[in-house]
Amino acid sequence: MSATLLFAASHTAWSETAGLDEVIVSATRTEQPVEDVNASVQVISRESIERFSGRSVAEVLQFATGMLVRDTGSSANVSLRGFDSGHTLILVDGMRRTEKYAGSNVNNLSLEDIERIEIVRGPMSALYGSEALGGVINIITRRAMDRPPTQAKLTLGGTGDGQRETALLHLSSGWASPRTRHRVGLEAKYREPFRVDKDSVDTDLREENRLFLNYDGRFTLDTGADMGLTLEYVEQDDKGVGLDRFGNPYDQLERETRYFVGGSYSDVVGAGLLDVNLGYGTSSATVNRGTAEDETTDFDQYQSELTYAWEAFEGHFFNVGAGYRYDDVEISTLSGAVDREVTHLFAQDQWSITDTVELTLGGRYDNYSDFGDTFNPRATLAWRPGDWGFRVSHGTGFRAPTLLNLYMQDMVRGAFLIRGNEDLKPEKSVTTEAAVTYRFRQGRVELIVHDSRLRDLVASQATGDLVNGRTELVYQNVDKATIRGAELLMDLMPSDVSRIHFGAEYIDARDTTLDERLTDRPRWQARIGASRHFGRTAIEFRVRHLEDFWAPDPGIPDAENYNSRFTTTSLHLDHRFSSSISLFGGVDNLFDRKMPDNMAFRGTPDDPGARYYYAGIKGTF
Repeated sequence: MSATLLFAASHTAWSETAGLDEVIVSATRTEQPVEDVNASVQVISRESIERFSGRSVAEVLQFATGMLVRDTGSSANVSLRGFDSGHTLILVDGMRRTEKYAGSNVNNLSLEDIERIEIVRGPMSALYGSEALGGVINIITRRAMDRPPTQAKLTLGGTGDGQRETALLHLSSGWASPRTRHRVGLEAKYREPFRVDKDSVDTDLREENRLFLNYDGRFTLDTGADMGLTLEYVEQDDKGVGLDRFGNPYDQLERETRYFVGGSYSDVVGAGLLDVNLGYGTSSATVNRGTAEDETTDFDQYQSELTYAWEAFEGHFFNVGAGYRYDDVEISTLSGAVDREVTHLFAQDQWSITDTVELTLGGRYDNYSDFGDTFNPRATLAWRPGDWGFRVSHGTGFRAPTLLNLYMQDMVRGAFLIRGNEDLKPEKSVTTEAAVTYRFRQGRVELIVHDSRLRDLVASQATGDLVNGRTELVYQNVDKATIRGAELLMDLMPSDVSRIHFGAEYIDARDTTLDERLTDRPRWQARIGASRHFGRTAIEFRVRHLEDFWAPDPGIPDAENYNSRFTTTSLHLDHRFSSSISLFGGVDNLFDRKMPDNMAFRGTPDDPGARYYYAGIKGTF
């Protein structure tokens, strides 16, 4: 049993590595057969990741169920089920990574180093703490192997109008002995900027320069215990040109250097499995997105967690754990250097009442040095008679006030000056979910409905004061919201060489206080993915549609909200010349659709901005 934190899959998405009923994953911090999982989850396999252009993690996540991704190249905002982006917890092998502004950015994760992406939809604060109101995304990295291959991959691309020229280089290799295994990887990325209007001075998507280096080591001790060592290095140096509020050009920049060191220990102790995980990360960043002065971040983070899983007595599988995190942050927009300590305890019992009925009960206690403590429970009852499955769950989630929310001093954003509030409370949610699943020989169909009530949401509120000619805003716990929705999912395997995935989602997200729709969300989303093998050639076709996206045009002051729609289509081809060499290529945004103005994040269209062609070669030796 692996010590790595894995997540569950209620369906296997586009995974080509196993049949629909064979993937082993976990939403309970322990590995489980997929048919035993009591959660709404998706697994995106390495094979599926290889069938994208390789631009970023955000590109892959755009086609995940329940996901809304605003991808600006340099960074990406990711949200699940209509929740805000800050309500989705992003982990790498179960641990956090440092990032500028003490936030998160999936585009600063190495795509070359990913084995699979596992997504849990629904509140998971009962297991993972803050930010897990809408769900959890866990990036599972590639592990050192007994017989490690050497791989090289080169990808070139660009838009049809001669912009966004891209070069991606992926390299990996390894070595092993009877008791040790090692893997090293490199990813280098260079991308030219993109302008919606090619004659414009300002860049809509910045020039990107990224370098990722990673190492994974696995060591088997004489006692049979396993130890692991993870090393990561990330360097970002993105550049662009912006226009200030007076129309004057300025140099944009997005720079960050990040290191991460992680260690793990796993052993059978008594009747169960003991896992220990340690991590240290540090980031140093400089950003200018239109401010008078560069904004800097220096962020050090220490993490530790111990878990123990065992079958305490017949029918009851327990999982308990404890952890500690220390954040030491200095951001130029804060009132000074700040720190935060977090301790947590969690426990979960999976009770098999009968062969077909299972009850899962769990809860987590978190204590924060700055605002206090919180407890979040979760319960799930599942019944699986034959090919049918029925599930109902109820749980709570929370998001701790961010360090920017608490301690921001003078962050300038256009005509506004934003300040923090040290008296903020955590944002909270209560969610109920029900699902029905039917499995048949060639696939499965699943219908899920969910209802969430959110309170104490943090929003910046005008104080009525002017500071140096700018309107002062202060963060307050003022908002309430309800989010209701449904998901219809279908996975089909018409034959051994073909697969079809379909997903349709409905979201009704409303501001409870004002009884208005929440902005920057579609009411409907749909995705279709179809793949087929023709001997040594594979083809994959993907369509993503957003309907009734409710938002104003960010380029027009005080603009009214309106509904818009957007459809994008992608095509990927792969041909194996031999067991070691393959060629691939494809087109994203096949019909060159322009993203509606109100859908573009702060006026920036999703990367790559226009029809995008790519081609490459991959070798495995």
